[in-house]
Amino acid sequence: MIVAPGPAAHAAVPAGAPIVWVQAGHAAPREPGYRLQTGAGAGPFGAETGFTTRLAGRVVARLRAAGIDARATPGRVTPLGARGAAFVSLHHDAPGGRAGVGHAIAGTGENWYRGEGLGAGRPHPYPGSAPHRPATPVTPAVERRSRDLALRVASLLRAARTPARGARAPWGGVEPRDGNPRMTRYHGFHRTRASARVLVEAGAAGADDAFLRRVDPIAAAVARAVRSHLRAMARR
Repeated sequence: MIVAPGPAAHAAVPAGAPIVWVQAGHAAPREPGYRLQTGAGAGPFGAETGFTTRLAGRVVARLRAAGIDARATPGRVTPLGARGAAFVSLHHDAPGGRAGVGHAIAGTGENWYRGEGLGAGRPHPYPGSAPHRPATPVTPAVERRSRDLALRVASLLRAARTPARGARAPWGGVEPRDGNPRMTRYHGFHRTRASARVLVEAGAAGADDAFLRRVDPIAAAVARAVRSHLRAMARR
């Protein structure tokens, strides 16, 4: 369930407004093949999903208040293959305890794990890997738009991550194409047809708990970045 801050999350938006999908990372129901990946079991709200559901609700509310057709989705991207202007997946931190932003890259597929999400990810199935739902492609054009959105999110989120707000963990910026595959080959990128697809690692459970507890500044940074991206794409 997405935790929304009141009626703003359900505000009416103009007909034809751009659609933005906002995913609460690891929130049930989770994606087939990844059901055991429940997220961090710690953080300011007791678990990663306590943070991602709160953040997703606030991002949706801010975008809808700005006239954008923001729609929430849990870990299982719903509906499968939905089109839109952007897909934003919200999480705690990358392995190693750092914040950063990943985006969809062309020419690769999603990660495969043992069973429902165990062990190290690789680009082809293990014996006994759980079946996956059909994948959607990531084209070079999707990668370009995704990188644009990732850069904008990274710029504004980095500015929000101040020591005064309790940010302590390292900042990784935008993940390179050959970087952490959990951020570049994320399965959610392959379940949507959104024009831009990013994954936000807002902060590390433990080191960044004081920062992560301040959900509103994080939501503001993400929503502002999405709005900036949509304006830039409309001018092209």
